Amino acid sequence: MPTIRPKTRGLIAASAVAAVATVLSGCAASPATDAAVDEITVWTGLPYDSFQKPNKAAFDACAATTGVKAKLEDFPPGDLTAKVIQAATSGDLPDLLYLEGTDLSRVAETGVLNPLSDFDLDASDYYPIVEDMGSYDGELYGIAPGVNTVGVFYNKDIFDAAGVAVPTTFAELRAAAKTLTTPDIQGFALSADSGTGPYVFLPFLLSAGGDPAELDSPAAVEALQLWKGLLDDGSTSASATTIGWDAQDAFRADKAAMVMSGSWLFSEGLGMNMGVFPVPTPDGTGTPVSPIGGELWTIPTTDDAHQAAAAKVLACITDDKNSLAMAMASHRTPSKTTIADAYLDANPDEAALIDLIDGAYLRDPEKTGDQNERIATAVQDALANGTDPATALAKVAGD
Repeated sequence: MPTIRPKTRGLIAASAVAAVATVLSGCAASPATDAAVDEITVWTGLPYDSFQKPNKAAFDACAATTGVKAKLEDFPPGDLTAKVIQAATSGDLPDLLYLEGTDLSRVAETGVLNPLSDFDLDASDYYPIVEDMGSYDGELYGIAPGVNTVGVFYNKDIFDAAGVAVPTTFAELRAAAKTLTTPDIQGFALSADSGTGPYVFLPFLLSAGGDPAELDSPAAVEALQLWKGLLDDGSTSASATTIGWDAQDAFRADKAAMVMSGSWLFSEGLGMNMGVFPVPTPDGTGTPVSPIGGELWTIPTTDDAHQAAAAKVLACITDDKNSLAMAMASHRTPSKTTIADAYLDANPDEAALIDLIDGAYLRDPEKTGDQNERIATAVQDALANGTDPATALAKVAGD
């Protein structure tokens, strides 16, 4: 986990690319009339309407003010990084690349990304942890237009009908889930499969004061015991160990009172009275913690003219106006400190997700795979096989 700097730094607007004659001030620049490049290629790996539509709107707005159009190409999730590595060998890289945050170091170490400082772009308007997310080997390579923290989403009407308050401790969470469970409704729809489960488990582990590197700690045991308790109580599906993010489907269908999710649920217009709260701490003291994720805009190494044009567009689509518009349209939790208050004023129900950013946990890409495998094994052992959580975690703790 990186060191989190306690205060948000001063705000310095992203400025111009030296190789471009027109000076940028956000998106206030006039259309370039003598630009060497008037179109750039942009690759993303999020082919979803909730992202594509506001993304296109931002690029269209910036084409009108920068004189540079964007040719957008979207790829299936998980395919983009492999395509980038392949394109690096053929020299067929895009001009702007929207890269999964955990893949940044793997791509940057190949030398196919430019440090953004080369174009006078920085992350001074962003939360410090967002700068950490976009950095590799001391250089900033990526800017996240939005981030993902995760919390417990709940159906307020189901809570109110049962007279249940928002829980603030592990015991209260377990009791609430049990009270809210009926023949037709799960108290807590749990994503506990081997793929999604480790990520969903992290907020419980972290909020208990644990560390993914120490899976035999009392905190890890307490977190897994809570999950096992939900299953033992019948508050979650008996098949939870085979369910990933599709646990949200039960919540969407009013068949679950609670589920772990992120801000994307707010973008779906579910039509329910929905709220979100952070995974509580075991005894209600201390600070809840969420892992943080997101995608990053990066500038691959192409030629000088295309890199300059890409930087010009990047400065525009990440200015406050376009960042706020993107966040509002897609419900991506804002990564910029300069727009957080405006976003929160318009979306007060998402306050818990924004509050989690400053103290969030940034996964180490070099360790995440091994830690996920260990967590998945322990969760499966405890929930599917009925093994005592302390024993299940001790088996995978390693040296």
